[in-house]
Amino acid sequence: IPKLVADGENWMMYKEQLQWSIDARGLLGHLDGTETKPIDPQTLSGRGASWVPTTADELKEVSTYKTELKEWHTVSCMV
Repeated sequence: IPKLVADGENWMMYKEQLQWSIDARGLLGHLDGTETKPIDPQTLSGRGASWVPTTADELKEVSTYKTELKEWHTVSCMV
């Protein structure tokens, strides 16, 4: 990837090569927005700030969300 010059003269080449490099690592979805942040179960319809998971399915849902969110943040930081 070429260094982006201060006046932006090589912006198009820089942008294309950056995208190719990120795509080659399987991370393009985080750059172009197609890889979306996991949805917090608490924000789903019928739930609110006072919602507390009580059933086994709800607890699993929250656990899965936390794992997916951590992974999403880790990958987003790399991009």
